[in-house]
Amino acid sequence: MTNKDSIELLKETDKGVQMAIFSFDQLLEDVHDPALKKILTDSRNDHKRLKNETGDLLKAMGSYEDEPPMMAKGMAWMETNWKMSMENSDRVIADIITKGCDMGSKNLHKYINQYAGADPAAADTAKKLIKLEEDLTEELRLYL
Repeated sequence: MTNKDSIELLKETDKGVQMAIFSFDQLLEDVHDPALKKILTDSRNDHKRLKNETGDLLKAMGSYEDEPPMMAKGMAWMETNWKMSMENSDRVIADIITKGCDMGSKNLHKYINQYAGADPAAADTAKKLIKLEEDLTEELRLYL
């Protein structure tokens, strides 16, 4: 069943996935620890798979994927570069990713509540992203 809430929830989920991939792309080259690099690379791949799933659902509903706002990407880029210029370390990378995961999970919970009429497939997709973010946060605690 296609409805406005489903489409809006999927679009917000897709934007969250895109922001996560953007962050991974920005930070992966600076990771020093091979185990951390593997964790982040695996998570990036999981996020890419979820992006494809989200895009497929949006297309099936007759909609399309949106880019995250340029302002959000620009602010994330500036903050990341500023923090990394102060201290280029795996601890800072873990902190940046963890904060992004927390913000993403919080926003998705808000959108699940806001778009309560979304069908189960849309809600499940948002919940998959929340789970990815929560699992990654747990794995990164060792590096904080």
